[in-house]
Amino acid sequence: MPYPIIDAIAGKYLIADGRFYDFDSHLSTKLRQPTEHLMYYEVIRITDNIPLFWDDHIARLQHSINGSFVLPEDLLKHSRNLISRHLELGISLEGLNLRIVATPELYVIHLIPSYYPDLAQLSAGVPTLIIDWERDNPNVKIIKADYKEAVADGFARNNKFGRPFELLLADQKGLLTEGSRSNLFFIRDNKVISAPDERILLGITRKYVMQAIAEAGAEMLTGLISKNEINDDNIDAAFLSGSPIDLLPISSIEDHQLKSADNDMFCAINQKYHMIMREWLENHRHYGPDKN
Repeated sequence: MPYPIIDAIAGKYLIADGRFYDFDSHLSTKLRQPTEHLMYYEVIRITDNIPLFWDDHIARLQHSINGSFVLPEDLLKHSRNLISRHLELGISLEGLNLRIVATPELYVIHLIPSYYPDLAQLSAGVPTLIIDWERDNPNVKIIKADYKEAVADGFARNNKFGRPFELLLADQKGLLTEGSRSNLFFIRDNKVISAPDERILLGITRKYVMQAIAEAGAEMLTGLISKNEINDDNIDAAFLSGSPIDLLPISSIEDHQLKSADNDMFCAINQKYHMIMREWLENHRHYGPDKN
């Protein structure tokens, strides 16, 4: 099913094959039209004007492409230039992400709006709903129109907790694997449970969450939680992780309410993660815009 290379935009410019284009240009208009091109992509959070965990994102993009074509070596340079150009115009990058789309024919770098949680959601958690969906190849980040349609339908649903902030994917056996745009963790008896690597998209933030879990002194278990276990009160808390959201407690799954934000283990992991993130940023200031 055809899908456009660019499906959301922010800022004023994009870069295609190393060249700047205004969003009103002929090429930009063409990129917003549905295409049959096979498209691989990464969405990178911009924090302190730095593309957070850049190397991990590019490594995952390389893994997704799997040698079918070669990525340019100057992606970081072009991304820094795009950030710099917007900052020079006085455009704030707060709440924006960097998106890289690569096809065998071209690559595109542009800014997109994000879905950062507000302070109330960070402190109380967010509602989630479940959709029945199993990814064909979970480890590869590729744009698929049928998946995007199913997710859009899921987000249009409503329940007593309102619209969902995220959708949880359930396989054919009713086992919850991951979020539609995030990784999923459960806490039970101070043990953290997450799906096996081969069942999910290996999130970049998830890598650093795993480090935070170890530093918080929690035991990490590999496994899948079923819908029935949620309904039977067999978990203490649940949370999401992802580039735009960091760690985010879940306040409800379908009609089942959770007190994840108040869970001591979640709070300890969250604190450790933010320490790790700040240290990474301090060590990668040179990934930010060129100040010369």
